[in-house]
Amino acid sequence: MPINNALSSVGHVHGFIEEIGQGVQHIASRVEDLIGLIENANNNRKKFGEGFTFLNIPRSYYGVLTPDLLSNGIDCQDTLPSDLVTIVIETCRDKGIIDAEGAVDLHLSEEEIMKSLDTVLEDNQEYLKQKDTIVERILLSRYVNLYKLLRDGLTLNQYLGIVENKILVDVQGHDMLFQIFTSNVLQREAGDESPFFEFIQRVCFASSIEDGEKMTLRPGCGGFGIRNFLTLFLSIEVSKAMRDVSDAILERNEVKRFKAEKMVSIFTDQLNESNPILTQISDAMTEEGEARILLQKAEERLASEKSIRDLTQKIKRATDKKNDGNERLLQCSSKYMKLMKDLREE
Repeated sequence: MPINNALSSVGHVHGFIEEIGQGVQHIASRVEDLIGLIENANNNRKKFGEGFTFLNIPRSYYGVLTPDLLSNGIDCQDTLPSDLVTIVIETCRDKGIIDAEGAVDLHLSEEEIMKSLDTVLEDNQEYLKQKDTIVERILLSRYVNLYKLLRDGLTLNQYLGIVENKILVDVQGHDMLFQIFTSNVLQREAGDESPFFEFIQRVCFASSIEDGEKMTLRPGCGGFGIRNFLTLFLSIEVSKAMRDVSDAILERNEVKRFKAEKMVSIFTDQLNESNPILTQISDAMTEEGEARILLQKAEERLASEKSIRDLTQKIKRATDKKNDGNERLLQCSSKYMKLMKDLREE
């Protein structure tokens, strides 16, 4: 039943109930290798011209090349001069290494990127000194947002497979949830609301925590995609707006095109701004849950008052962090709802 977000006057759930009434909104299936499954589905669709299509997730969700990333990396090590950063990004754009949004072409190899940069910057001594670092950061930008969350928890091929196939990733503690949603199925007419399929893979780890105790593997490890709920609904709206852009181009309707492109921009900006807030909420929920388990164990074994007090304070800090995230998310949502309302009223 579609009950997992507010029934506002806009959005997927409202449209679903308005057009269809209450019913099955989506069906979820758990798989063993989500990256392999979706890669196979995408390849088959390209070969045979039919098969599932999936929601369009903006590349900015995974990472794009920014002046800050190129200058400082992700840990502010080996800062590059600003004039070098500017000319490298301009060269990357001119040579097609990145697109207008800063997304790196996934099919370019390290050697191809280096060769393209060399053709323009081979006489730049600062570039020659920093070339390895520059190329490394360009390649990292393809999945930098995920890397900040997972670090070495995934291999390079897994990172690239996730980005190439536009898979969503959620994290709770050391556990991961891979998640993807199909476009609507069983539509009477293109653009109609209809159900969709969800595919997930859970990657669960037993983590060592305080006093050497082991956390048991719980059902649903990795969470239920709290970071991805908003991404799901925003990506639905992005996909609709991108179709409107294509239609407007075919119709040569510049007003409709401008409005649709502005909608894509607003939804994408909301996705990017919400992501770190959702990460804060998810991390706080994980910290709170683990602390509550430890507190229960401490009370069962009649631990010292100090241990119980410390764990109680830890729960409070995590709860405060979660509540702060929820408040920030509400403010962010209100901001973009106003932007969208203003656009619709123009």
